[in-house]
Amino acid sequence: MNGYPALGIALLLAVSDWLVVARHKRRWDFALKPATQAAILVAAWLFTLGPHDAWQARFFLPGLALSLIGDVLLMFSDSRYFMMGGAAFFLAHLCYIGGLNPTLPPWPAPLLLLPIAGLDSLYLYNFKRQSSHFSKSLIPLLLYDLVLSLMLFSAWSTIFRPEWTALRQGCVITGACLFCASDAMLAWRRIVAPSDTLHVLIRVTYHLGQLALAASIALPE
Repeated sequence: MNGYPALGIALLLAVSDWLVVARHKRRWDFALKPATQAAILVAAWLFTLGPHDAWQARFFLPGLALSLIGDVLLMFSDSRYFMMGGAAFFLAHLCYIGGLNPTLPPWPAPLLLLPIAGLDSLYLYNFKRQSSHFSKSLIPLLLYDLVLSLMLFSAWSTIFRPEWTALRQGCVITGACLFCASDAMLAWRRIVAPSDTLHVLIRVTYHLGQLALAASIALPE
């Protein structure tokens, strides 16, 4: 079966959610945010009924499900739920890393760690300068940052995996970059400076990232 119609439905739900977030309709957001991720999960599962990367799907489906759990938890303002939501996304990123690495990254993929580490260090430096709470959240922030960077590295490493088509590489790299951007803005908004504009951008980049990651499971027929 084809998962693209389900992805289309997920995109419609996502756009509706972006509009709801922009207009501060929190009650509607409580319904649309998890509904969007659930539709993405269904689309990914439908892709597994046709030609697909079995190894990747084995890890990506749990990753998408954990993201759905994280979505629900992050909607509550209580800091305990925020930490549990962060833990769910931490596990989701571990799943994505597993799905992107059936073998160790081929040479010269490790060289990609240099620019990723450089950009990451720049972000953390500015984060520390702007945040008075940096030291209080240092350990969980660094752990999450590490797994996020490894997910981004794993996605870019597919460039050196000949079994990956250019289309699937583009999907997974785009998805990983958007996901990283979303999480970086989320941390900034949560700890450094609340911003309504960032709130919308966080949601847009997050949904588009998850859509692209789900689409990368499908193999060309």
